[in-house]
Amino acid sequence: MDASYIYEGLPEAGQIRLLKLQPGTDDSPIHFTLVTANLHENPEYEAISYCWGDPSNPKTVYCDGKTIQVTRSLYTALRRLRKSDQVCTLWADAVCINQKDYVEKGQQVNLMTRIYSQPTAVLIWLGNDKTGLDGLKECLEGALEVLPPDSEDPEFLLATVLKMHMEAAQLREQGKPNFNDHNWAPMNHLLCSPWFDRRWIIQEVAMAPDDVPRRALCGDDIEFDWQDLASICYRIGSYGLIYSIAGLSAINPSSPSMASFFLSQGRPVKSSTLSYLARLIKKYHDRPYTNLIDLVTATTMFQCTEPKDHLYSLLNITPRNSDLVADYSVSMEEACLRFATSVLRKDRNLRLLSLAPHTFVQADAVSIQVKMPARLDLPSWVPDLALQGPVNPLVSYTIRQQVFHAGQKEDPEEEEEAKIEISPDNKLLHLRGKIVDKISALTRTNVDVPYPMDQPTWHKMVIGKQRDWFGECQSVAAPTPDLQAKLQTDQEFKDEFARAILHGMTMMRDPVPRAILPVVHAYMDYLSEVLAKPENQIAGETKDLMLTYGPLIEGSMASVGEARRFCRTEGGRLGQVRKEARVGDLVCIILGAEVPYVIRPLTTETDNDEVFYELVGDCYVNGVMQGEALRDGRYETVDIVLA
Repeated sequence: MDASYIYEGLPEAGQIRLLKLQPGTDDSPIHFTLVTANLHENPEYEAISYCWGDPSNPKTVYCDGKTIQVTRSLYTALRRLRKSDQVCTLWADAVCINQKDYVEKGQQVNLMTRIYSQPTAVLIWLGNDKTGLDGLKECLEGALEVLPPDSEDPEFLLATVLKMHMEAAQLREQGKPNFNDHNWAPMNHLLCSPWFDRRWIIQEVAMAPDDVPRRALCGDDIEFDWQDLASICYRIGSYGLIYSIAGLSAINPSSPSMASFFLSQGRPVKSSTLSYLARLIKKYHDRPYTNLIDLVTATTMFQCTEPKDHLYSLLNITPRNSDLVADYSVSMEEACLRFATSVLRKDRNLRLLSLAPHTFVQADAVSIQVKMPARLDLPSWVPDLALQGPVNPLVSYTIRQQVFHAGQKEDPEEEEEAKIEISPDNKLLHLRGKIVDKISALTRTNVDVPYPMDQPTWHKMVIGKQRDWFGECQSVAAPTPDLQAKLQTDQEFKDEFARAILHGMTMMRDPVPRAILPVVHAYMDYLSEVLAKPENQIAGETKDLMLTYGPLIEGSMASVGEARRFCRTEGGRLGQVRKEARVGDLVCIILGAEVPYVIRPLTTETDNDEVFYELVGDCYVNGVMQGEALRDGRYETVDIVLA
């Protein structure tokens, strides 16, 4: 039996190992050597980005003639990258880091941003499976032609969204290429690769300068520029096109590639969104105001094999580094606590509360329920970073203008000082705030409303589901005959309802334009009208109105609403709260916070009759989003202690 390779230590700061892959052909064994190098000296190497895969069926490779066991994924990557006549210098974490040495692993993970900032190329290995990839080159090239242009300008994005579906419908009528009729199937088969939902890809594709190639490889002959795929997914995401091209829109009656978006339980929908986010982070990660909370908020749907990597994979990406370091010797609970206490004590960043507690995780747009592990034993204000799921917090990103100011006054000098104190045992978070309302009625979340199976087509099932959810929202908003009449005739009440449906912001995280609000009611009427008529019978002004505003309404509802419930409060306010909320929960404005939070009194008895609360999650509630409660003398400022 061949002897196993024994690692030597890396004593110097900034020192890494590089893999010198020896030439070979066909099925000959894989041989390489490991050499040390110092990042300060800018060594030349290509960095591999790959999915580790199943460790239960390892393959043997040889380092200096000694054996190392690697996963089949890395084995096939090395075989694809090996040349027949020259040595390749590579970096691959599984063999360049001693995975059994937790101290070294933590030190090397803290160097990861530098490792992926300095390669001559990033090599993205998507595996050997080429199923469904015929025509991939034409698919990607065609997508770049039919999609609207790449842009970060909010005004341009909104203007384009309001016209692009009308233009696509006209192109369809003329038999010309358009994004709805494009053949997305090859790209969707590609997006089924497990590589796309790895949280580590953020560092692996974002850190290197733009002129460093990012080559994506699949099988023995497929190769393309990752930047092209990222641009396509960015455009689909920033314009909210996924609902239309995947057949999830009530506006677009057909999408030839619809079925391909539901491969592997909807993985292409998720992977497209994740690639959009990776591209977005690549664009903004080095801005001086981007911080760790931005990254955690943007990457909640990514996965990690090692739970602590939900945090450690994001360290050191932004200029505003935290005081956190990767430490694999601590528990996941301790890693989450260190993250939360650092953000609150050092940065005094209350946006952290929108990441907690996440006791519930809803599946993706295909509405498949996923059984998730139980939440860790953590205080409710500490996020379990392994259980984030696709819940999109309402708080802003620092790269965009802040939309809400619930606990903040226009003049900072007039604000009451925010209190952020953590108990010595890290169990209690002491805040100040105002309890302004109580939840009195709730709907189901949109994704929990079933598709009506009695409808004859998928398009009408989508429309029926939306209609049924709107019906629940109307019943909660207007539970009495007087309020039902008011919802039909009173424009102010109708606007309040529409604003709550949209969470007060568009899918681009901008304030909802006032002109959109009346169209929400026209959209609801459209749903009932379509269900009452044969397919494609809606025409004229209604069709034009829906093609102009309907996709923006759908995208805005879905962008942060997947795990939220429409609600009414005892004070008559309308809003949306997290799925975990219950009737009787309290709406609280925390001093210094952007958005309101739902809290729940705990029955714990204390010596001084102090009331403790459980944090349920962030919420949108009409009438308190712009600091109104701070100016309202009815609400007393009280201590809020979260446990």
